[in-house]
Amino acid sequence: MTGTTEDRSGEDGSGEDGPYRVLLAQGTLYITGLQLANVSVVLPFIAAEHNLLWVAGLLYAASGIGIVAGNSLSPYVMQRAKHQKHLLIAGATAVMAVFVAASAIAARTGILVATVFLSSSLLMGLVSGLSRVAFSEVISSKLPEERRRDLVLIQGALGAVAAILTTLLLVPYLAQREPQGSQLDLLWLGAGCFAVAAVLAGFVGPVAGGVRHDRVTFAQTYREGLAAARSQPWFRDYAWIMVLFVPVSLGTPFYSVHASVNHAGSAGSLPVLVVSSSTGLVLGALFWRFVSQRWGVRAMFVVSALLGSVAALICVVIEVRQEWNHVWIYAVVFVLATIANQAIFSAGLIWVGAHADDDHRATLLGFGALMIAAESALLGAALGALAQNAAILGPLVALLVLNLAAAVAAVLLAPKPDRQVTAGREAG
Repeated sequence: MTGTTEDRSGEDGSGEDGPYRVLLAQGTLYITGLQLANVSVVLPFIAAEHNLLWVAGLLYAASGIGIVAGNSLSPYVMQRAKHQKHLLIAGATAVMAVFVAASAIAARTGILVATVFLSSSLLMGLVSGLSRVAFSEVISSKLPEERRRDLVLIQGALGAVAAILTTLLLVPYLAQREPQGSQLDLLWLGAGCFAVAAVLAGFVGPVAGGVRHDRVTFAQTYREGLAAARSQPWFRDYAWIMVLFVPVSLGTPFYSVHASVNHAGSAGSLPVLVVSSSTGLVLGALFWRFVSQRWGVRAMFVVSALLGSVAALICVVIEVRQEWNHVWIYAVVFVLATIANQAIFSAGLIWVGAHADDDHRATLLGFGALMIAAESALLGAALGALAQNAAILGPLVALLVLNLAAAVAAVLLAPKPDRQVTAGREAG
């Protein structure tokens, strides 16, 4: 009876405003922290400055593997958390604050930088995966569907704008003390945002109802995913697309390493890149919403790969014409790469949602995530090693070719236009 009463009060709006405001503030600070301590921009840049280019190449992949692990462990953890899922969010966010602060300390002292950065990325990804699932259940319990959608969109926009304003207004002020320390200031500010977000999560309150969660392991995810994939003929095309689009998603960390090599002595270069990636998130949210509604999944994949190709082409031009080697040129690259990467997950989710059975949907998404994480680790390490030479064209041309190959694959394998409309409707 309690759960029913609370759900109804949320639906008529009488008990929503308090939780909505707290969730909005908590989520905004959380996303701001993610941007300021971005595992695909900030950490690779700092790692490259310590001449740990192989580490820089693995950070994004380590985070992806951690997220997959967190998603796989989430049913068991949700079962143990019961009604106190808000405390799980608070604990996970606090752990992220600790690891971001540990990364800043390691970078400052130069002690165990590789170990701390890699373990932090992996464990931050893990607790982020857990927190994401818990957050979904909390807002499902606290808010009706319309306010949930509104909350997620506003959180993303406010978080990106807050990261931009913090980087533009606060970081330059802090950098007056020590210009080179402005890069570590980003990590400290990110840790601070996570810490405050963790405190706010504690005020959200317990969830109203309980949901049964079964235990699940990596082996079970792999077995069930393989069986489901074999029974779904369309999944082969989906798997090829997601694998071929890994180079598109790796563009941002690769360009971060390359920019660090070319602009290691520029104190303000990293804040510019953070602002650019945050701007890309804001623009991408509006752009991909329009593209998905107007042209569907195939257009999202094709345009994503083409934007990634343009970003790679600009970097090739930078290498050929060194007079183009300016931080603001890299800013354009980061905006394009961020927008390109933003479409991949959303388009894949629409594709699976339109074709997979309800019983197989979560399993297929988890199985696909395992494949992507494995390829990201291998390709990320290779690109990170190749990016160490500031004047080498090879890895940039290779990335350009891989992005173009992804565009061709999207044209050949992604759902046809007449089926995209159906996919969009079913996903909505």
